[in-house]
Amino acid sequence: MISLAITSQKGGVGKTTVAVNLAYALARRGWSTLLLDTDPQGSVGLSLSEKARKCPGFYDALRTGKDGTEYILHTRLPELKILPAGHLENFFETKPPGEEAVPVLTRLLDALAATGLDVVIIDTPAGLTGYTSDILRVVDYALVPQQAEPLGVRSLPQMLGALQQLRQQGARLQLAGLLLTMMQHGQHESAEVVRELRQIIPPRLMFESVVPRDPLFLKASGLGVPLGLLFANPPAAAVVFDQLAAELEARLQLHSPDDALIPTRLMD
Repeated sequence: MISLAITSQKGGVGKTTVAVNLAYALARRGWSTLLLDTDPQGSVGLSLSEKARKCPGFYDALRTGKDGTEYILHTRLPELKILPAGHLENFFETKPPGEEAVPVLTRLLDALAATGLDVVIIDTPAGLTGYTSDILRVVDYALVPQQAEPLGVRSLPQMLGALQQLRQQGARLQLAGLLLTMMQHGQHESAEVVRELRQIIPPRLMFESVVPRDPLFLKASGLGVPLGLLFANPPAAAVVFDQLAAELEARLQLHSPDDALIPTRLMD
């Protein structure tokens, strides 16, 4: 099983949007995928269902010492499951002082791996405090959404430095890549950010996929569905996540026996 945290030092960069739509895209491509919500606001539940908002989940598992597998929710897509955030005893104290969370989180991921999952996508709270830093110490990869806006770029060196520091402290964490989000086509400032980042960041650290700023994301979130399920045929912005999933398959070394080159002819 591969664990991937969607993380950013800044809020409002589209972490939950990326987590929900990427998990759906990977599941549609046949991977057994779990979307794990570790945001105390329960952002995944707010985006997907009333049921997910009310059910126990991640924080209940941490509080009770359970492995969390009994809180997994199934969706209508067999390959996609959800572990919601659950309930906090105190919203302002998401991590009790002195609590050693790394062993607990490691047991949680081990228990999830034992269920036969291929991928766990983890939506984290904004910033690198609380449980987020501990999550980054135990996962395999981090994906960093980056707003295609001038203000967003200024915090990027700090974020990359923090990830490097975790690696120096012994974390196995690898950077899956930077994902440009909220791209405004036709806006000079947005295009300049993209151009600047692609000049200074090595290609291996940036995804080719770019998530546009599109009002359909707000509509999909309001209706509680991934963007790909908003219409009978997925809109263009939803197709971005299928492309992102394909890029991740290579970067995360997600391979199955079916990946062999076996062309399917349209006609005999």
